Amino acid sequence: MRKFYLLVLAALTVCFVTSCQDDFNPNYPADEVEYDGNRRILVAYFSQTGNTERLANQIVEATGADVYRIQPSEPYAVNPYDDSDRIQNESYNDLRPGVANLPTDVDDYDVVFVGSPIWWHNPAMVVCTFLENYDLGGKIIVPFFTYGSTEYLQQSVEKIHEVTLSATHLRTYSGGDVEEWLRTIHIIR
Repeated sequence: MRKFYLLVLAALTVCFVTSCQDDFNPNYPADEVEYDGNRRILVAYFSQTGNTERLANQIVEATGADVYRIQPSEPYAVNPYDDSDRIQNESYNDLRPGVANLPTDVDDYDVVFVGSPIWWHNPAMVVCTFLENYDLGGKIIVPFFTYGSTEYLQQSVEKIHEVTLSATHLRTYSGGDVEEWLRTIHIIR
């Protein structure tokens, strides 16, 4: 009887782990967009410690995109851990801190890569402020994140989708070779 319970427990564990993995589906139907070398591309990112900026620069280098660094109206501490209470409050209460340097518009772009660290389970909320300032309907949005683990990657992707509902979304970067990812989502050849 004990073996039976262990087998049932093992089967339930496999089902649970499998269902949790299925919650993060990096494949979107929009991944089937075709390559178009005429698309105008913007890489907009927020980076506090330089990690997201490094990834943004790799995307810019591979695509020839224009680049825009999102800067908060009220700067964060150099070490984000020193601003942990503020960052947690913004994330948990879905707040929108101001952006110091909003571009007049992003209408000229067909594709907008949007990068952020994952702070308290979400992208930095200043990124959401940036995105919500524009009508992104009909644009292709490609999120990318930097974080020590992928534990909150799906939640961060969902937050970007939530604030850009009328856009087409491509698969987020989940590690590995940047150019291979860009080829997979048909941004470069």
